[in-house]
Amino acid sequence: MHSDLKGSPPESMKGWLYKWTNYLKGYQRRFLLANGLLSYYRNQAEMAHSCRGSINLVGAFIDVQDSCSFVISCDAQTFHLRANNEVEKQKWVVSLEVAKSNAIQMLEAESDEEMESAKEEEIDYQSSLRQLTSKLDDMNTCNDLIEKHFGNLQRALSDLEKNPEQDTAARSKIISERATLFKITSNAMINFF
Repeated sequence: MHSDLKGSPPESMKGWLYKWTNYLKGYQRRFLLANGLLSYYRNQAEMAHSCRGSINLVGAFIDVQDSCSFVISCDAQTFHLRANNEVEKQKWVVSLEVAKSNAIQMLEAESDEEMESAKEEEIDYQSSLRQLTSKLDDMNTCNDLIEKHFGNLQRALSDLEKNPEQDTAARSKIISERATLFKITSNAMINFF
């Protein structure tokens, strides 16, 4: 049994083990690659296009059976594996435990990043909400002013209609002032928003 341990970190161990296939064939030699996911192939050439099966190491349990055998199980999958010797088995078990630990740490880091991102989104949302609330308050204030100036303009025009013989010049000045205030307030609302 051969394992490519030299020069590669333990979490990316690869090499040959014997995997239990069935009662007719027993243990069959398989090429395994462990890197957060334990995958197996009939040979190395198969790695380029398809894998025979895999177990996510994050939720996996690794159980040592005897001096050369161990079992990896996760959810409904179980791999019964056997090494040529105890040293080789131990290298695989340690490597798989390290790969499992690293995969869990990566998931936790991703989860932390997602939580941080969610916090940032919440802060952005709250900031946008405050800005919108402020704009809405400004719009309501502007609307109140428009209603006030429009009401004053309407009363001045209505007063002119009811009493046409009174001082027209003074009334024209009042109407002009009120129309100007109404126009300024209306334009402010249109241009502001």
